[in-house]
Amino acid sequence: MRQIFLGLALATAAVSPALAEGAEKKGLPQLRFEDFPPQIFWLVISFVVLLVLLSTLVLPKLQGTIEGRKAKLEGDLATAVSLKDEAAAAIAAYEKALAAARQRANAIAAEAKAQIEAAAAARKAELEAKLAEEAKAAEVRINATKAAALAEVRSIALEAARAIATKVAGIEVDDASAASAVDAALGRNG
Repeated sequence: MRQIFLGLALATAAVSPALAEGAEKKGLPQLRFEDFPPQIFWLVISFVVLLVLLSTLVLPKLQGTIEGRKAKLEGDLATAVSLKDEAAAAIAAYEKALAAARQRANAIAAEAKAQIEAAAAARKAELEAKLAEEAKAAEVRINATKAAALAEVRSIALEAARAIATKVAGIEVDDASAASAVDAALGRNG
């Protein structure tokens, strides 16, 4: 690198007397045909120096940057693919867990329904037994009341039969005769 700059400095020093001479001539130096060979020479030298500088300094840095970007892009793509795979696996695991949770919820609901139905059936059976017991007790009370009422009716009928016999027939009827007549009448009607 130092040699290139040293060569440029020497070339500039060698050309400076020619540049001083050119100041005396009139017209644009770019359009003078007699000055074309030195201009072409310096153009070629400048191009070669620029080419060497670009190929040794700029192009390796540019190539390193491009390779770095390419490596980063490939790394990012690989990361994206792995994250996509992880996301797909996570979604599959989520869906599996969701299906298992639904299945568990359905099983729990079915079990709760069965327990509720069993409790309702037990409660119904208990209530039916209690109602049957109460119905039997009521029937016993009704029968007792009926028997008491019939006994009361019999005693009233006995008294009425004796009173009727006394008033209508004018005879006095004993208890046994009145009882047999009332029993016969109640047996036919009752």
